[in-house]
Amino acid sequence: MLRLRFLPGLILGLLFGLPAGIVVGILVLAPHGTEQSVGASSTVQDLTRKLEAAKEARDRADRQLEQFQKLADQMTASFNSLEMRFKLLEEEQRVREVQAQAAEAAVRARVPAAPTPAATATAPPQALQPQTPEAPPRPDTAEAPGSESPTQRDPTDPDAEAPAEGTLQ
Repeated sequence: MLRLRFLPGLILGLLFGLPAGIVVGILVLAPHGTEQSVGASSTVQDLTRKLEAAKEARDRADRQLEQFQKLADQMTASFNSLEMRFKLLEEEQRVREVQAQAAEAAVRARVPAAPTPAATATAPPQALQPQTPEAPPRPDTAEAPGSESPTQRDPTDPDAEAPAEGTLQ
């Protein structure tokens, strides 16, 4: 019979103890638990805000990187075109220099070279003797205003007659 007395006591203890324990737990432990959950929820909200800010910053950085890459590609293309233009200009400058040198050489070939001071220093001794000044022309032998004397010959004129061998210019 002991069994019958134990079982109804257990049932009555559970029926009254369980609701009483829940009420005591809610009244006593509830304020401490809500403070922790509020602190935890504010921490979670703070971390969520930081995560969203980090995502926005990453998206901004990605857009800036794309813009920078586009700008770098444009600058590369511009620099390549400038490099080609400068190479073409250098080539044109070289061609002009070669043409100028060729033209200068052609002019030099047509015009006989004037005697240099070094050439007169190596000349024979009779050429180094002092020359007497020329006398002024006499009025009866004066040349016509349009005619040229052999000493007034234009050195760049290829059709002009060369002076005689013994005369100096």
